[in-house]
Amino acid sequence: MLAHELLTNEDLQYCIDIRRRIHRRPELGFDLPETSALVTAELQKLGLEVNNSYAPCSAVAWLNPEASGPRIMMRADMDALPVTEKTGLPFSSEIPGRMHACGHDTHTAILLTVARVLSRVKEQLPCRVMVLFQPSEECEQSGAKVMAENGVMNNVDFCLAAHCSNSYPAGTVGVNPGDHAAACDPITVVFHGKTAHATRPWAGVDAIKMGLKAQEGLRQIVAEEVGDRNHIWALGYFNGGTAHNVVSDRCELRFSFRYFDMDFAAKVRQRGIALLQSIADEAGGTVDIDWNMSAPPVINDPAATAAFSRSLSRLEGVTEVLTPFSMGSEDFSYFSLRKPGVNFSYGSGNPEKYGESSVHCNNFIADEDGFRAAILAFVQFALDADQLN
Repeated sequence: MLAHELLTNEDLQYCIDIRRRIHRRPELGFDLPETSALVTAELQKLGLEVNNSYAPCSAVAWLNPEASGPRIMMRADMDALPVTEKTGLPFSSEIPGRMHACGHDTHTAILLTVARVLSRVKEQLPCRVMVLFQPSEECEQSGAKVMAENGVMNNVDFCLAAHCSNSYPAGTVGVNPGDHAAACDPITVVFHGKTAHATRPWAGVDAIKMGLKAQEGLRQIVAEEVGDRNHIWALGYFNGGTAHNVVSDRCELRFSFRYFDMDFAAKVRQRGIALLQSIADEAGGTVDIDWNMSAPPVINDPAATAAFSRSLSRLEGVTEVLTPFSMGSEDFSYFSLRKPGVNFSYGSGNPEKYGESSVHCNNFIADEDGFRAAILAFVQFALDADQLN
């Protein structure tokens, strides 16, 4: 079977209608009652049993849980961003200060449409398919991590997810084997010293001086460890002091550390924490360090990616492109670290119609003509699942 022979114009209109309903009512984090209820209701209309217990406002359903063959999980994230929409679309956000500025409304609508198409041929599938709708991809607490820790991957062999990209036009699907999205460590360092008059610095403990030493010292550690590894080390926030003539007793720094090599990151973290503590000790101050990984790297499984590319080659009206890795992060990694996975991109850019826009911007618009290629990519991967054995 070929996916483009199964997908109907009614399916595509369904996808657009669902997307616009979700776009009008954006919700944040784990607080997605309307979106989760809509997804659950649509899955139940297909006769599927829905499990909402893996995380708040999540939804999980198996199309054919008793069938044989590989067990494939397909994921969509559902949450929006705290952004005020300025697109002028007729279905713009109805909730002030919230917007689907990263395309998760499109991801959700596409996966519901995939479930709709596959449900019509589920008895003929060479696999079992789980559709997973995830909350809180954009927030500090990862919905994927919560769901994975609660066992959602226990009966899964492969996982697949998509993300819209306005870097490519409708009809394109981009994928790359190996590095796909970087891990992210948001790091907050707060030095505490002692105030004194600026003319008597020996009477105080200068927190800003500690911060400056930390900035340079941490940069040097990364430079010594990095080799040829892809990474970003960025200082995004430096704040200390209250007046020109007062030795500051507090200085806060916030860094963003992006990488793919976990061993490299572990060495930087170990050396970095030791350095920060030594700076505080030598100055006679103290330091608070919050250094955690918000998401591991997404590394596409080479064998699964090759199978995905073979499926794409069978589709009419879909063009495959080799996409570069991204230094942005994506919490799909909490799934793909447990089981082989593929995170692909689908083209949603149309600058002639909508102008230039990018995700996380208040003018972001995803071209609905791009939905077809994404739906077909999911469906064909399931239809060809026997090649995964």
